[in-house]
Amino acid sequence: MNITVRTRCVISFLILTTIALGVVAVYLEETLGEWSDAHVLSELRRYALTARALLEAQEEPLHNATVDALANLLGQDLTVRVTIIAADGTVMGDSLLDGEDLIAMENHAQRPEVLAAWQEGFGVNKHFSTTLSRPMLYVALPFHHVLGTSGVVRTAISLHDVQAIHTRLDWALFIGGLLFIAIWIPMSNLSTRWTFQPLRFIAAQVHSMVRGTQTSRLPVHGNDTLAGLATSLNLLAEEKEDMLTLLAHQKEQMTAVLQSMSEGVIAIDSQQQITLMNRSAIELLQLQENGLGRPIQQALPAPVIAALPLDTQSKVVHPHQEFTLPGPPERQLLAFITPLHGHPGSLIVLRDVTERRRLDRIQREFVANVSHELRTPISIIQASAQTLRESALEDPEYSRILTVAMERNAYRLGKIVADLLELSRLEANRDPVALHSFALLPLVEEAVALLQENADEKAITIQIALTEQSMVLTHPDLLHRILANFLDNAIKYTPAGSRLLVQLKPHGQRQRLEVIDNGQGIAPHHREHIFERFYRVDPGQNRHMGGTGLGLAIVKHLAERMGAEVGVEEVQPHGSLFWLAFPHTS
Repeated sequence: MNITVRTRCVISFLILTTIALGVVAVYLEETLGEWSDAHVLSELRRYALTARALLEAQEEPLHNATVDALANLLGQDLTVRVTIIAADGTVMGDSLLDGEDLIAMENHAQRPEVLAAWQEGFGVNKHFSTTLSRPMLYVALPFHHVLGTSGVVRTAISLHDVQAIHTRLDWALFIGGLLFIAIWIPMSNLSTRWTFQPLRFIAAQVHSMVRGTQTSRLPVHGNDTLAGLATSLNLLAEEKEDMLTLLAHQKEQMTAVLQSMSEGVIAIDSQQQITLMNRSAIELLQLQENGLGRPIQQALPAPVIAALPLDTQSKVVHPHQEFTLPGPPERQLLAFITPLHGHPGSLIVLRDVTERRRLDRIQREFVANVSHELRTPISIIQASAQTLRESALEDPEYSRILTVAMERNAYRLGKIVADLLELSRLEANRDPVALHSFALLPLVEEAVALLQENADEKAITIQIALTEQSMVLTHPDLLHRILANFLDNAIKYTPAGSRLLVQLKPHGQRQRLEVIDNGQGIAPHHREHIFERFYRVDPGQNRHMGGTGLGLAIVKHLAERMGAEVGVEEVQPHGSLFWLAFPHTS
């Protein structure tokens, strides 16, 4: 049951007041009871003294009729009984009995109050009256008549009457207590309302502060306890605002850090429900929403769930796991799983290692390709030298064949080393070069003239479809090397008697220099790898023609330094088109 503080105070005060009233009532009842008994005894004694005075003042001898008449006179108060007893114990008069009833009364000489009156001059006793059949309180005094007659005057009152007095006192106390409570309850209610009004105001203000709807401080009046409380609450409110500001700032910093991380971060609780997910995780997993509050089985893709090494209690089985996420594009992800310190659950960090694995693969392939490319000419040179040393020096014709082979493979070996050094230099220096506007026709004619002899050997015609007004933004040396490589490859892999075309075509907002041949062409699955190092469409034919497999990789790096792009396309019905897209001039 919900009881307000004010109601509790009222109830507490009521209980305490009731207990206090009870204690006071018991005390008053005892005190008033004793006072009432003393008052009754005093009244009975006063009656007895009056009776004795009247008896002793009689001038005539005391006869039973005279004494009984006096007793009747004194006992006119119906609550008090007056009895006059002779010295021998004979009842001479009684205010309640007359005639035969009086004569029939038993002797009272041995009554305790009568004996005490003779012995001590005053007797008090309570006992059951056989005459009246009720308990009575008795007071007795001795008297002495001037004519020598002695006796005892006894006054009495019924104990029922005394108890009735006590009952009236108890009822008076009870009714007084009820009246006090009836008046005290509304008065205490008003008093507590007045007392708690400032507290209710402070409580309302504090509630508003906690909910954030109140920004002003509590008013402070005076220097009492409530003023001290208001001051303390104001200090707490200021500390709370400072703490909330600090927490908000820290949260913003943490959110900014998490959202700026390239790694995906996912936090899950002990029930494997997502409690945090940053932007990188959403992008890496290609999710439509962050999935907060949802189980990871529902929020994350199935391949991710299958790869994450977690048990049903979110305990880490393995610290990391690498897996492939289907595409397109297909990506390689590395997941690090660690338990949260001081909290149930785990933290998952996702890192995209697709490019790293691709570079690792390229590096492995590069090392394997370099080893393979170098092994062949070195083996031929080594075998030729060994043959010459052992037996072929005396045979001029055979020696010439071996030395030619050694020279050819030494040249090939030097070409591979030179291309590797060139490729390394280009990869180490990726700074762009200064570009200027040049007329394209002279640069193309220079490159064609350099390879014209090779073209003439295969009766290949090179056609230049350019005008003198064709201007491009380029670097002449880099362009010369790129164009020479395109023409050299086209001459090598184009059948004798073919025709090559060099032209400049607009492509979107850029211009594209194209070298077109009508050779056998390049299959689609080879075109996307043709600019990779040591990649060959036909390895046997390439080696036979003296290629290293590095030329187009060098071309790609040269184009990147100019801010240009290179590519290859298919030509119908057969042939290839190698292109160089110049940087945009505007």
